[in-house]
Amino acid sequence: MEAREHNPLTGKRIVLTRARHQINQSSDQLRLYGAIPIAIPTIEISDPPDSRIIEKIFAEKMVTAGTGEPIESTHFQYEWVIFTSANGVSSLMRYVADWIRNSNLESLEIEKAQKLLFANVKFASIGSATALAMTEYGLHSQVSATDFVSEGLLEKFQVIKPDSSHEFKGRILLPRASKARNILPDTLRKMGWVVDDVPVYQTTMPKVEHGSRDLLSTADAIVFTSSSTVKNFFQMFGKEHLPEVVVSIGPITTQTILENGLAPSIEASPSSVKGIISGLLDYYSLNSL
Repeated sequence: MEAREHNPLTGKRIVLTRARHQINQSSDQLRLYGAIPIAIPTIEISDPPDSRIIEKIFAEKMVTAGTGEPIESTHFQYEWVIFTSANGVSSLMRYVADWIRNSNLESLEIEKAQKLLFANVKFASIGSATALAMTEYGLHSQVSATDFVSEGLLEKFQVIKPDSSHEFKGRILLPRASKARNILPDTLRKMGWVVDDVPVYQTTMPKVEHGSRDLLSTADAIVFTSSSTVKNFFQMFGKEHLPEVVVSIGPITTQTILENGLAPSIEASPSSVKGIISGLLDYYSLNSL
């Protein structure tokens, strides 16, 4: 998919509802196609309501070198870490960095210390944006689901068994949002895995920014990237301010839109910025004839 000088998105005003710090990539790609991105965040990312849970993980689930022991003996007590979102990646790694600064690894560079901590850990991820966020910390997925739902990853874990040679056989850390769907941890436990489902961030509803309703009245389309962005939009603005074209990033978000009495005009495939833009191009190509 390459940007073209003249294409159906030229001049289209597209509302982006992700948290403000996550909008840049989508905005940049839309501009390449002549679209005009409009940032109207309907979620904010903040610390989890109770950080003691993740702090307990670092207190109890780390094998930490004692006095006189080599730094190399410090590592994570998990066979797998599963990331379900880019926010989960950045939030967990912030806790990791804090732990490093307050431990006997503080003399090392952050990157080297992280490698030591995760030396025996395998990683899995859901969604291309999550996998990309992992690379920013030097982490890579051994198993990934390119779609935007837990079911895709669960299908792959059906043929994966706990590694009997691993020191922490069968233990999984699932760092994700508070109040997330239970299908992933519940199904993994039924498969025989021991799962620590740990909230490392939460999504909250921001205040309505001045002028947002006026911007919505000029918009051609709106992009929803999660169920939270949908629910919060309706609470913040109501259905009457919804642009004509509604874009969903994937089936779970689509289901939330349907539950609110609407049907999306577009469901992205794949569930990524690329899929969103491809869907918009196809939609406006067909509807401009």
